Amino acid sequence: MHVLAVDTSTSFVVAGVVELPADETPVLLSETTELNPRGHMEVLTPNILDALSTAGLSPDDLDAVVVGTGPGPFTGLRVGMATGAAFGDALGVPVHGVPSHAATAAAHDIDDTADHPVLVLSDARRREWYVTAVPGESTVAPPAEIIAAQPEAQVLASRETATAADDVPGWEILDADARPTPIGLVKAALSLRGGVTGLTGQGEPLRALYLRRPDAVEPKAKPVSGALDFSNVTQDRATVGPLSPGAAARCAEIEAELFAGDSPWPVNGFTSEIAAPNTAYLGLVTGAGTDNEELVGYAGLAKNGPSDGPEFEIHTIGVDVAHQGRGWSRLLMDPMMELADADDGPVFLEVRTDNEPAIGLYRSYGFEVVGTRRNYYRPSGADAYTMVRPARSARQAAAEENKPQLPEQTADRPVVVMGVESSCDETGVGLVELHADGTVTQVSNRVASSMEQHARFGGVVPEIASRAHLEAMGPTMRAALGDLSGKTGRERPDAVAATVGPGLAGALLVGAAAAKAYAAAWGVPFYGVNHLGGHVAVGTLGSADDLGHAIALLVSGGHTQILEVNGVGRPMKELGSTLDDAAGEAYDKVARLLGLGYPGGPVIDRLAAQGDPTAVKFPRGLSRAHDPAYDFSFSGLKTAVARFVETTERQGGTVPVEDVCASFQEAVVDVLTAKSVAACTDTGATTLLLGGGVSANRRLRALAEERCAAAGVTLIVPALPLCTDNGVMMATLAARLIAAGATASPLTVATDPSMDVEVPLLADAAVEG
Repeated sequence: MHVLAVDTSTSFVVAGVVELPADETPVLLSETTELNPRGHMEVLTPNILDALSTAGLSPDDLDAVVVGTGPGPFTGLRVGMATGAAFGDALGVPVHGVPSHAATAAAHDIDDTADHPVLVLSDARRREWYVTAVPGESTVAPPAEIIAAQPEAQVLASRETATAADDVPGWEILDADARPTPIGLVKAALSLRGGVTGLTGQGEPLRALYLRRPDAVEPKAKPVSGALDFSNVTQDRATVGPLSPGAAARCAEIEAELFAGDSPWPVNGFTSEIAAPNTAYLGLVTGAGTDNEELVGYAGLAKNGPSDGPEFEIHTIGVDVAHQGRGWSRLLMDPMMELADADDGPVFLEVRTDNEPAIGLYRSYGFEVVGTRRNYYRPSGADAYTMVRPARSARQAAAEENKPQLPEQTADRPVVVMGVESSCDETGVGLVELHADGTVTQVSNRVASSMEQHARFGGVVPEIASRAHLEAMGPTMRAALGDLSGKTGRERPDAVAATVGPGLAGALLVGAAAAKAYAAAWGVPFYGVNHLGGHVAVGTLGSADDLGHAIALLVSGGHTQILEVNGVGRPMKELGSTLDDAAGEAYDKVARLLGLGYPGGPVIDRLAAQGDPTAVKFPRGLSRAHDPAYDFSFSGLKTAVARFVETTERQGGTVPVEDVCASFQEAVVDVLTAKSVAACTDTGATTLLLGGGVSANRRLRALAEERCAAAGVTLIVPALPLCTDNGVMMATLAARLIAAGATASPLTVATDPSMDVEVPLLADAAVEG
């Protein structure tokens, strides 16, 4: 058995290959350990390949991966975990996480049977140490507290802590440069997993041992101005949670409305159902935690039969008529399907044969009609279909059986390119096909967003985003690869691309490290590409056109720029950008001011559609004749909104909040479209492309279309799912680069949070401009 062992919890980048013979005594085949406290991402994957080469092995010879999970400095730690997880995922072998301090102790043959605790110390920065007592728990604390708690001890100290530890009179330093080793990592895994047999089984999801919470503080809630009139606003947010028997009356009220003419359940029926030991009832609520909280939907799932082979039945599901048509039924269906899949059971239900919307909903979850029950509904006599969704294992077996055979390799076989995106709060994995005629088409677009985790902080918290990327990368990747297999019969791409900048430093590292590992494990080229270039490239999806001479308006929470483009994948020129807040950031700040929550863009867009954009004349930043032609400024607009609300309240007046939203939005999109269309006219470009999350804004799209038509400019706007950050845009950019003959990036390439728009690709030779 060959095991890849990886750790980046310390200043050392550790990679090695260990063999486990029949007697289960680990044998080191090769090791590359490099002191590089700030270069984990650049050197880890190349070092893994070097270790495999030295051992005379290839990635396909690996049987398992063991990864140190900390404690350790967050950013470096995640590089090792993302890389190790990706290698295992790409090769289809189990990945096992072990505490890095346990690996350090195991490297010195110290285990939890020792008579006296041995301390493992490593640097936690901020003048604190990570400490683990073997046997015992791990914690983080100032050195003085650790010394006071353990005045006498044997110590395995990292090089950063060794000098101070050596000054403690009662401490005996066993190793002044202690760290995890490949052998130590595998020994710790054997101990935790119960031997070699345990290592061959599927590992648990990796969980980093952080020991510290993210440095994020929830902003204090500010009272919403009394001058804002919300009476005409339709609340449009819903949450799902467990139902209590006290909700039975409201459920019966909705039921009576939905099943008028049949036999709706009475209050006591709901009460007994909700309280039953074998049911799970969920409620759909709007205005949660406010005076306007209201139950608008419900669903009940029953679990029947033996515990080792249960069957499930949806007893009821309903959303009141006033809230239908918004996709909220899925908020109830998703958790019920997760419950059934967790126990690998089939799910049954009955539905009226004439209820086509419901039948379509159930089919989308894999339900199929297996029978008809005549006169099922009383007293109407309506018929019902019996539908069933097979158990998860049965669905997987059927998918495997029906999987298309791999096509023969031919000269015109499309090149499949994978793109990984992690520059901010979305974990995106996309797959595209590059065809012989240069056309790029989408195969898969999978995105996991951590937006909800940031909402209570009023904006993206970089540390939370990085942690979320680490957790979401594997599931998102597997979903995308499942799409690839189902649609093309192929199991892996021909190339892997990832965003390497610009973006949040820690977030970029997770995606790029994982992408490099996938590329290395599969033996395919890696392309480190520009996030902004991806937003431009995705506008060419579905065609062979590389855009040529065009203007791109990129608008998001982090960027507001006008770029001159001379073909996708070539260096772009920035004509102008925001001098302060990005447009999306301005939306978020104004939404917070108005008490609308985070993110602000979608809710302001929705409310603006109900309001009067001429109600308040807000200023248009940098729109005077002597102002920079293509630059933007939104901080003054944000201040103007705040002053308007304050003045209205001080004067005892009110203003509909939808009018404030509409007037603010009009001021933003007016400037965005006017300047970008002017850039087209001034440069002679005949195409304007919108990109970035704010390009999903309905008013921005409409006004851009109107002004482009008047100026004789062609407008290109990506499909809504491709406006926000996603992997498809990175795959599309890489596909264009491949078609143009660009050189792949070396696996030693670094991320660049400030990557310039003139750099489409980090490689020895890109596409000439």
